[in-house]
Amino acid sequence: MQVDILFIHPADHKKTYQDLSKEFSAIATPVWTSLLANCTRNKGYATVIYDVNIQGWDENTAREILSKYNPRLIVMMVYGHNPSASTQTMPAAGRVARDIKKYNREIPIAMGGIHPSALPEQTLQEEDIDFVIQGEGPYTIEGLILYLKGREDIRNIRGLWFRDNNLISFTLPAPLVKDLDKELDGYAWDLLPDINNYRAHNMHCFQDFERSNKDDFSDLRSPYATMNTSLGCPYSCSYCCINAVFGKPGIRYWSLDKVVSWIDTLVNKYRVRNIRFDDELFILSPERVEKFCDLIIERGYDLNIWVYGRVDTIQERLLKKLKKAGINWVCLGIESGNQRVRDSVNKNIKKDIKDITRMLQANGIYVLGNFMFGLPEDDLSTMEETFKLAMDLNCEFINFYSAMAYPGSKLYEWFFQKKKYFPKSWNGFSQLGYETQPLPTNYVSAREVLQFRDEAFYKYYTNSVYLNMIKNKFGDKVRKHLEKMIEIKIKRRLIDNPEVITKESLK
Repeated sequence: MQVDILFIHPADHKKTYQDLSKEFSAIATPVWTSLLANCTRNKGYATVIYDVNIQGWDENTAREILSKYNPRLIVMMVYGHNPSASTQTMPAAGRVARDIKKYNREIPIAMGGIHPSALPEQTLQEEDIDFVIQGEGPYTIEGLILYLKGREDIRNIRGLWFRDNNLISFTLPAPLVKDLDKELDGYAWDLLPDINNYRAHNMHCFQDFERSNKDDFSDLRSPYATMNTSLGCPYSCSYCCINAVFGKPGIRYWSLDKVVSWIDTLVNKYRVRNIRFDDELFILSPERVEKFCDLIIERGYDLNIWVYGRVDTIQERLLKKLKKAGINWVCLGIESGNQRVRDSVNKNIKKDIKDITRMLQANGIYVLGNFMFGLPEDDLSTMEETFKLAMDLNCEFINFYSAMAYPGSKLYEWFFQKKKYFPKSWNGFSQLGYETQPLPTNYVSAREVLQFRDEAFYKYYTNSVYLNMIKNKFGDKVRKHLEKMIEIKIKRRLIDNPEVITKESLK
């Protein structure tokens, strides 16, 4: 058997999430991999997906899958469970590439995604691969297949980085996909391992835990699917790398008829109820959101959807329809409790954060609050301000992040000249990993940032006001589940062995 393209979704769930990976984190369907695999299959190319998250990877895997599929081309789109997780996935992607080349150096490997698009030349230099795909990928991948079949000049393939007589060359930027409905018209869910192997994040199903008969609640969290209804973001927050693939801020949409047809498939063919929309801003256009809700309500589906929105794009008139359509969770990027700190990274929030949070909750919608410690203008007092805001909001779930200069973000550009402050490996960009190393701020060291984040996380999830709210809203099973979660010790090299970094402060 020979296939044209073997897509490999790289991952190292255990290293990324440590012991939280066993029960508490999600295992998401790979959005870009399944989008592009569907695209190449539709164009007549024999296509296969191998998902390391589900199917595993060891020293024998490369030999087994290459023997089975004999691919003309291997493609790895390096993404994680959220856009910024692309960089932390690079070590896993690098290992896959090295293992494949160790077994057979002749099979070409192309690597794409946010991190490779942000650092294409460096990626080609550092990794044991043949090509880097800069941009969205569909035109570049098809060009590579035609080139490998002797039907295309490599210099005509747009969006491609390659070696030419040991020199690294680039062709021209690839255009963005103009018609998403026609060119990226669906997801190859049928090429993934059994969709029942994917599971929602623990909090995504809190409202259902009382119905579960299992300790890990897997009967409620699976099957699970992630998908996009739009691409890109029109905003330019300095810490965000989402637009590295697209080249500039902006947003493009699939038609709602197309989006709802995918949901029809998930519900009727795969029996999926839990869905996360990976759009940076699902709640942006009120008219579009309302029409989407109407289409879902008409169908009478019992869905459990998680979406992302900005504080200042939430409109009260939509909330009842959001809830009725099954949008139970809205993730808000709050980031900091200090206006000056937010302004310094171009995160301008024009509405009252508490008012919007309370408004969502009053309509039966649960709030996942995202907060960030260690932005450039943060000091201990502003980080405490952020923590106090999180405690006051008492969201049903929170994420506390350490600020990172992700490749593709403005923060990366600002700090690039200060390489001594960067992690020594891409593992350091993992938020929950052992090697995690956030940036120092203008006033606080990297170690202090990380220690503040970890202590804040513990305080939030052991706070009696929060736990009582959780018990009242979701029941005792969720409270006990959270108590079990907070018992898991996340190990940190920077905290456990502070001597590993001798100079962190920018002062």
